[in-house]
Amino acid sequence: MTLPNAALAYLDTHWPEHLARTQAFLRQPSVSAQGWGVRECADLLRGWLIAAGASVELHGRESHPIVFAEWRAARADAPTLLIYGMYDVQPVDNQDWTTPPFAAEIWHHPLGGESIVARGACNSKGPLMAMLHVIEAFQATGGLPVHIKWTIEGEEEIGSLALEGFYRDHRDRLRGDAAFEPFWSQSLPGDPPNVILGTKGVLGLEFIARSGAWGGSRDVIHSSLGVWVASPAWRLIQALDTLVDAHQRLTVDGIPEYGEVLASDEGLLRAMAARMDPVEEQRRLGVQRFKDEAEPAELARRLSFAPMLNLNGIKAGYLGEGSHTILPNEARATADFRMPPGFDVADVLAKLRAHLDRRGFTDVEVLTDSGYPAARTPLEAPVVQAMLAAYRALGVEPVVEPIEPSATPYYLYTDVLGVPFVWGGLGWAGGSHGPDEWCSVQGLRDLMRSTAAFLESFAKQVQQTPSGQVIA
Repeated sequence: MTLPNAALAYLDTHWPEHLARTQAFLRQPSVSAQGWGVRECADLLRGWLIAAGASVELHGRESHPIVFAEWRAARADAPTLLIYGMYDVQPVDNQDWTTPPFAAEIWHHPLGGESIVARGACNSKGPLMAMLHVIEAFQATGGLPVHIKWTIEGEEEIGSLALEGFYRDHRDRLRGDAAFEPFWSQSLPGDPPNVILGTKGVLGLEFIARSGAWGGSRDVIHSSLGVWVASPAWRLIQALDTLVDAHQRLTVDGIPEYGEVLASDEGLLRAMAARMDPVEEQRRLGVQRFKDEAEPAELARRLSFAPMLNLNGIKAGYLGEGSHTILPNEARATADFRMPPGFDVADVLAKLRAHLDRRGFTDVEVLTDSGYPAARTPLEAPVVQAMLAAYRALGVEPVVEPIEPSATPYYLYTDVLGVPFVWGGLGWAGGSHGPDEWCSVQGLRDLMRSTAAFLESFAKQVQQTPSGQVIA
């Protein structure tokens, strides 16, 4: 394919102002869980989108709006690309940052080299700005090669509460040929970029044990009375302990060891295993050992296709400084359940409930505040082939993997809208959700260049027939 050289030259020429704008965006807080700066961030973004020639609307909750932006391509018969983005970020409470999390300072990060360090730099305000600047570059150099419909939400970190309703209510308006999210696909500079064909789903959970007919006290009481009175904290721990084995692998009745693995996935898994060095992965993750001594083939299969229940936090009784000897009357644990292809949200909830009931924990509540299924796209889909072609046009050979272990609501494209998706781009970043979250400065430039190449590649991979049928 031919690279969009005019757009790439524009990105090079305007790099200083694009970097400064990215830092300005990262300095605007947008912590959705706390409602901190979310609406202000949406308004800031809306102004930049309009300046880039978009038609912009706000939908969903006023405090956490969905920003919908639309552009027309230079050619009326160009294909339509749906783009997903998010502008909200995770909290930074009680994290030890080297520099303030919303200062967006540039310094030499031990992993990323010269990097912007800020909450959202990696996930996902950095990629959002890369996409905006690529659109600006095409608009300034002859027009976009594709029609774009960009949905940018402000609630991803709290479960995308309004997003499904938006997609279902606007299904006809959101017709397109494929979907895309720009995102880093290199772990470190020099690593091959990856193309991942799907993502796991996720279910947000809370387990609650309260005093009641099973035991416990109506009110908080002195801990010395624990010889008589049962504790909801122990009750919760005992219930949770039934959900996993000694290696912390799931043992929930009726939940299989793996999700749906296609025949076409097996070769991809073998290639993943061949590339995997468990010792290096442990070093990169900062762990001394994995749960067990599994071989690379098993580690690769688990990463893509094993379900997982993670405890995010447990709260019971007194958690302040010093000693406060009490017997609590309630205990809570928050968790997330990662669902590979083939898992259903309602089915997982039902099996968790039944599992606890069979073991006498009918009193332990299981609540959910969000959840969505996995999504996957065939390797032969034109949008996937366009991404592969873009990487190769830039002189790098990608690797293909079946399922990403983290979750993104791509099911809205595959299941609700019925279109294939792909995500990716050159560049490297890290520290998502943790302290000193970062994105490489050079990686950000590479992400913009590869995103521009992808838009050009997609326009050439896909053409519309008069009937509207998409062909490669």
